[in-house]
Amino acid sequence: MDLHILDMSAHVVGLVLVFLGIFIIMVSAISLFKLPDLYLRASGVGTSAGMGVATIVVGALLIDFSWLNLVKALIAVIAQLLTSAVGSMAIARSGYLNNSLPAAITHIDELRLTRRDATAD
Repeated sequence: MDLHILDMSAHVVGLVLVFLGIFIIMVSAISLFKLPDLYLRASGVGTSAGMGVATIVVGALLIDFSWLNLVKALIAVIAQLLTSAVGSMAIARSGYLNNSLPAAITHIDELRLTRRDATAD
């Protein structure tokens, strides 16, 4: 009886995590339209999409748990969290090096003086 309740609880928690991950990815998609520039979009999408996919993977693991699935989920979550952060930083850096202007709300450009082609003001 206790094993059945534990299995049912893991299934319910897994479903909640899957839907939470879907919600996080939806918020990430909305941020593509609402955030004002490339840098904020890359930050918002990289962070929330990485977290959303990781949440879905953990939820799927709880729904169908096995030791092999645990190993796969650990590899997938670690890879997703590492690559989403690195990918969003690469996109932002590429935009910066190609002179993509930041939004008007950005007041300080700390990287401007570190560029080789920058002129000191």
